[in-house]
Amino acid sequence: MNCHENDGSDPRRKPSIIKVGNVRVKIYRGKAHGYDLFTVAYYSAGVRKRETFGNLAGAKERANEVAVAILNERLAVVELSSAERDGYVKAVGLLRPLGMPLHSAIEEYVAARTQLNGQSLLGAINEHLARHRAVTDKRVSEIVDELLGAKERDGLSYRYICTLRTHLKRFASAFQVNISSVTTTLIQEWLATLGGLGPRGRNNVRQAIVTLFHFARARHYLPKGQATEADDVSRTKERAGKIGILTPNQLATLMRKAPADIRLYLALGAFTGMRASEILRLEWRDVNFERGHIIVAPEKAKTATRRLVPIQPNLMQWLSPYRNRSGAPFKSRRDADRAIAFAKSKKIDWPGNALRHSYATYRLAAIADTARVALEMGNSPQKLMTNYRELADEHDAAAWFSIAPKRPKNVVSIAA
Repeated sequence: MNCHENDGSDPRRKPSIIKVGNVRVKIYRGKAHGYDLFTVAYYSAGVRKRETFGNLAGAKERANEVAVAILNERLAVVELSSAERDGYVKAVGLLRPLGMPLHSAIEEYVAARTQLNGQSLLGAINEHLARHRAVTDKRVSEIVDELLGAKERDGLSYRYICTLRTHLKRFASAFQVNISSVTTTLIQEWLATLGGLGPRGRNNVRQAIVTLFHFARARHYLPKGQATEADDVSRTKERAGKIGILTPNQLATLMRKAPADIRLYLALGAFTGMRASEILRLEWRDVNFERGHIIVAPEKAKTATRRLVPIQPNLMQWLSPYRNRSGAPFKSRRDADRAIAFAKSKKIDWPGNALRHSYATYRLAAIADTARVALEMGNSPQKLMTNYRELADEHDAAAWFSIAPKRPKNVVSIAA
């Protein structure tokens, strides 16, 4: 290649031209603040470029570099086959409405295919659109109201719905946005701010939020076919607490000294294993004296599942005086609190959930049938084996289930 300079008759008006092959790069001469200024001008990818230099030699060196680069680029294009040139022209034409250079489009396409591990890019896009096409974004508070209404229509237990309402109303108050804006990180940070909750309580709140997000996904407020942001919220590790129970002697002392209403509450809790909330919602019509069981209706059970609790022989003796009663044995939550307060007033240590834990322990020791006891209590066999196994033996169980009212002494009449 040879270079040729043409300054022209008027170097201040006509540019110098550097030629390499059929490529021409112009150098314009001018003045700036009294100094000579040399400008190299050329086109790159259809865009006019200018570079300035303080001396002609530097400008000519740069112009020659540019000319060589342009020539090499053109030679590469010339070497393309006819089909390749047609493909190039077509590709540039397709990209023109997007205003994207061909090399940028290729870079983006290659990066996308690399991430897709061989899956078709168009297929991935169509799958993404299918998931999001039917999604209708909605505020958290509105979805909470829909969920609670649906649970009530499904006939779930009053206690479950109240607990769900408490957790989710609190959540909705903190997130007054569309549900799609709530991320895993935001949920975790919010859970961390909740005071007065232990690991189990925090996990209960987390589960309520997961229920909400699953409901939203089913209602097309979140994309279908993928995990929700709530699913990725980690559970708090729970440490199993020590199970506390009453001894047969402690219960017998309480039953002997308690007023009638407290004695009834203690008998039902100690000899059925029913939850406090289930006892307080009990009605006398639920007690089937003839068939010997108590019905725990779905709307009164924590698990919203109907179950039959057997009336143990000693419990039947405690309930017999109430055989013809109607209505509810207990009027308020305070009835349970009064029973616990009475026990503590008699200097008896009262472990958490004492009556239910005691029943599970002694019943399991008496019949050694985990599945049956779990069915009676509305619990899981696994939990029974973990919490109550080997806390008592059959002798303790016999003592527990023999606690009964004292029989009145026979009155002997003597004929005159």
